[in-house]
Amino acid sequence: MHCMKTYALLFLALCLSFSGLGQSSLNRPQTPTPPFQYTIEEVTFKNIKDSVTLAGTLSFPDEGSNFPAAVLISGSGAQNRNEEIMGHKLFWVLADYLTKQGIAVLRYDDRGTAESTGNFKEALTQDFARDVEAAVDFLNTRPEINKKAIGLIGHSEGGIIAPMVASNRPKDIGFIVLLAGVTIQGDEVMKLQKELSLRSMGSSESYIKQEVLFDTELMSIITTTPLENLAESLKTFTKDYVSKHPDFAKNKGMTPEVYTNTIVTSYTSPWFYNMLNYNPAEALKNTHCPILALNGENDTQVPSKENLEALEQLKSSYPEKNITTKSYPKLNHLFQESTTGSVFEYGRIEQTIAPYVMVDISTWINTVVKKM
Repeated sequence: MHCMKTYALLFLALCLSFSGLGQSSLNRPQTPTPPFQYTIEEVTFKNIKDSVTLAGTLSFPDEGSNFPAAVLISGSGAQNRNEEIMGHKLFWVLADYLTKQGIAVLRYDDRGTAESTGNFKEALTQDFARDVEAAVDFLNTRPEINKKAIGLIGHSEGGIIAPMVASNRPKDIGFIVLLAGVTIQGDEVMKLQKELSLRSMGSSESYIKQEVLFDTELMSIITTTPLENLAESLKTFTKDYVSKHPDFAKNKGMTPEVYTNTIVTSYTSPWFYNMLNYNPAEALKNTHCPILALNGENDTQVPSKENLEALEQLKSSYPEKNITTKSYPKLNHLFQESTTGSVFEYGRIEQTIAPYVMVDISTWINTVVKKM
């Protein structure tokens, strides 16, 4: 994603698929190194319904028993168990810290990724949710785990999946943590994401306004058109729009034909179409376990303000719900201390995750578990 031609695709996912970019030379001081003062076990478990075998790592303290446990759920894009991005191994850093605080952690490769079987490209968010349910089922077989204190920690798209599973399996989920979780409908997130990302790059307000107008019309079509008719509708709309605004495609370094094809190909992906039309509100309403939602105020992918406000409104409507929200100044989508929050900063920042975020997560989990 180094030029304007590919930059247009930056907004076509909650952009966590940057792995493999010169990682050997990157300094990542928070990546855990041995010796480890806890048990690490390589495990596999099965999503029987989908005939998928997930491979992962279970970590738990050396001493004690009946540990609370958390399943880590990755964001969009094919992620390995460490949610590795530009040399950062966010889930490994988080798992290491939580395990040291007495919390067992299961992290695993997405289906069809690394050592896990299955087809990643054809999977929808709901399919990934079934993989999480399989992870929960696996933890329920482990003698080290407190079966009443199994929770989910979802990052980005994982923050959509966690309430899906919690609402579907209320007796099995003791808590959920949403890290930059999406709590509003996908099309709204995309429009906000585009605006914030362009602003973080220093784009002019007139350019941003033009992009937002295009996206507003685009999202209206996507959310009102059946998938089988979408390609033709997007082609007609984009060709017409570009003909009326000749510089629109040119400014992205594309011909009108290439830009039109890019839009049609990208937005007719079943996963993406499903994501844009999915509203997490119902799953969140039907989630009855404690919820912790953390967002960075420099996040240009999942805007902090709108997504936390949705949870606060839910809490206001249902006062009995145990919902805790917190936003962090200067933290980006990966919870790194950042300057602009742009995705192009992720690799340049040596910090993988601000340590105080991990403190907040572990403190909250251990407090919730004590009350169970």
